[in-house]
Amino acid sequence: MTRTLIVIENTDRDRALLEKARTVALGEETDIVVVALATPNEYEDVASTLDEIGRIEHTSYDEDDVLDGVSGDTQDLASDVLGGTIEYDLRTLVEEKGSQASTIVEMAHEMDCNHIFLPGYRRSPTGKAVFGDRTQEVLLNFDGYVTVSMD
Repeated sequence: MTRTLIVIENTDRDRALLEKARTVALGEETDIVVVALATPNEYEDVASTLDEIGRIEHTSYDEDDVLDGVSGDTQDLASDVLGGTIEYDLRTLVEEKGSQASTIVEMAHEMDCNHIFLPGYRRSPTGKAVFGDRTQEVLLNFDGYVTVSMD
């Protein structure tokens, strides 16, 4: 059985992307891997918040707790959209924006995924040159199907 990899960056914006992926996965009888995408700064923000809470509550939180905090909204969205209809695996990817595309492609290859769903952004040619374009890099380097949501 093949797998479909779905990259979630913003749970409000990416709900429709996850719903489209669910429809395709049900039709193809494929497993789903949901990837909660975050930057190291977002990871550090959650870690700092949990440290503050830990000091107040006189407890400590480990890396798994931080990853759960980073992916919490994505977990809730995946459960809401996929729960009961299709099984899925949730992974958290903490990576600098410039390295995200190659890591997404590597993850898809390692997990034997034949389809990637990911959010895209409209950028000017200058913006693409300066900031790079994760979507374009995935499209050029992944050997399977890629569905991009421009919502």
